Amino acid sequence: MSTKQKNYAEKCIDIHDIESSLDLVMNESKGSPVAVMKDGSPVFYCVPADTYAVILEAVEASEMRALNERVHQLGLELFGDEDKWKSWIKTPALALGGKLPESIMVTKEGINRVRDLLGQISHGVVV
Repeated sequence: MSTKQKNYAEKCIDIHDIESSLDLVMNESKGSPVAVMKDGSPVFYCVPADTYAVILEAVEASEMRALNERVHQLGLELFGDEDKWKSWIKTPALALGGKLPESIMVTKEGINRVRDLLGQISHGVVV
């Protein structure tokens, strides 16, 4: 016995009508999610590819902000104040191939490399 779940979409389509009507319903949704229903409850939601790409970009940007904030906090803890942290991230680091930590913090990989370097420095590892 399944319990009814709340529907979070304005447009709905029955799971049995997907093959014949999904394109029409998706066009009518104008970028909003479409609930695919079975027995009166949503089974999953469909969104147009463009909308999905925007969602992924927003999630990525949010993750990058959170990672940057964590690294910033680590830097403040390690160097003691904002000025010393800012000076360090603007100084080439041998462990980063001579690049400025700030310059590689534009990707998740770069942020993680800087975080790892801060961890090594805080543990006294010569880098």
